[in-house]
Amino acid sequence: SSDEATIISGTRLAKQVLKEVQRDVESWISFGNKRPRLTVILVGDNPASHIYVRNKIKAAAAVGISSEIILRPKDISQEELLDMTVKLNKDSTVSGILVQLPLP
Repeated sequence: SSDEATIISGTRLAKQVLKEVQRDVESWISFGNKRPRLTVILVGDNPASHIYVRNKIKAAAAVGISSEIILRPKDISQEELLDMTVKLNKDSTVSGILVQLPLP
């Protein structure tokens, strides 16, 4: 009947998505493309942000995406941060840029 609930396992679904992304990354590389690379900019010392970024880096590694974290002090100027993102955007080895929020 239409009023029956469907149980969805978030854990199972997340594992399935990770496997699909891993297959896609390996397929991408097998066609001669470079391995995707994520650059994360982490500003300040918010403990929750550090944990969140560490988990993103771990997830990226699990699916075959290389990554790096760029740590910047909380007093970095907006202009410096924007200049950094412009420079990274022009870097052909960087596939994705993430500026971790919240910013100080």
